[in-house]
Amino acid sequence: MAPNVGLGTEGPVQRGWTLWIVSVVGVVLSALFVLARLLQRITKTGRLGIDDYMIIASLVASGLLSMTECQAVAYGYGRHYATLPVDKRLIARKWFYGAQIMYKIVLMLNKISVVCLYYRIFAVSAKWFRTACHCANAFIVASGMAFIIGTVFQCTPIAAFWDKSIVPARCFQNEPWWISYAVIQITTDVVLLALPIRQVFSLSMTRPEKLGLTLVFCTGLFVTTASIIRATTLAESAGDPDPTYGPIPATYWAVIEANAGIICACLPMLRQPFLRLFGPLFGSRSRSKQQSYRLNSRSNQRSAGMRSDKTGTIDLATEFDRDSEEHIIGISNGTAGVADGYNSSERAGGIVVKSEFSVTRSASPDDKRDIIERLKTRQELRSKEGSVNEDKSSGRSTYLHI
Repeated sequence: MAPNVGLGTEGPVQRGWTLWIVSVVGVVLSALFVLARLLQRITKTGRLGIDDYMIIASLVASGLLSMTECQAVAYGYGRHYATLPVDKRLIARKWFYGAQIMYKIVLMLNKISVVCLYYRIFAVSAKWFRTACHCANAFIVASGMAFIIGTVFQCTPIAAFWDKSIVPARCFQNEPWWISYAVIQITTDVVLLALPIRQVFSLSMTRPEKLGLTLVFCTGLFVTTASIIRATTLAESAGDPDPTYGPIPATYWAVIEANAGIICACLPMLRQPFLRLFGPLFGSRSRSKQQSYRLNSRSNQRSAGMRSDKTGTIDLATEFDRDSEEHIIGISNGTAGVADGYNSSERAGGIVVKSEFSVTRSASPDDKRDIIERLKTRQELRSKEGSVNEDKSSGRSTYLHI
């Protein structure tokens, strides 16, 4: 059984306690935010999306990351290599080897979840945005798997990573290997931060609301900051000849980066709690009961059916070519026709809008005569009633322009 969990093995100097605390607190906080996200999603939509499953997988990987780090500390990781018994050296390095793999898995799943969330929220956006999401995910998966496989086989034979007595053995140079991975992660973080900004500012919201929502998405800056701080510690850690004592600063910043990524990926889904806490900064406003809908060639909608009644009102059933779920973070895009006030079934399968609008078309002489006769008949009926029939629900007169 591992001795002195969290305190490292016996000895006067050890740095493992900080890593143990960061690992445990980080995964607990991540679990709380993921739970809040899932409750919010199920409450609003009744179902989970692929972005939710990715963040769940990331949380599981983060739990395994914390376990491997704590076990490494328990066997002496954080103490000077020369002061550890040979068997403790090997076991501590084995656990650290596993932690390196889990760290890269967590970061890859975090970024995939964020991109899938963008796609889910802005599904009816421009084609370039959907293409950008697919390209981003392809790059994240390709680079992530390349570094995961490289980490697994960083030494030949693999056991040479934890057993320095194996000869002959070849291993990657730590500094270029770690720094190249950090640079790619920082670059990807910056791209993901910038990706949704244009889409947010195209929403039918006031400027303060757009800025507040942008701030919610930009909480990922903390992850980028953690990545940069970790990168600054890599050169010193990689050049330290003590394999159990030197890498500690870079290791606990890696744990912070991984768990901060999970938390920040959940924050856009928790915009409604932010509304209650921070009010107008995150977009609290009174919405009118009537929403404006613009139906044009850029709205990515198709007509599912159209019929007219005697009052001249037309029922128009529309359904998105691609499901958009902007309502999951409490926003409404006027150009896409997503509005507050509809029940969950309407949100899940499309929306039905009862709208009044003008129709202009070319008509044959016979059609014109028929239209004129109908209009005369309608005017006679209205003159007999003595008043114009008004739509009480909207407060507007029904009309039909030819």
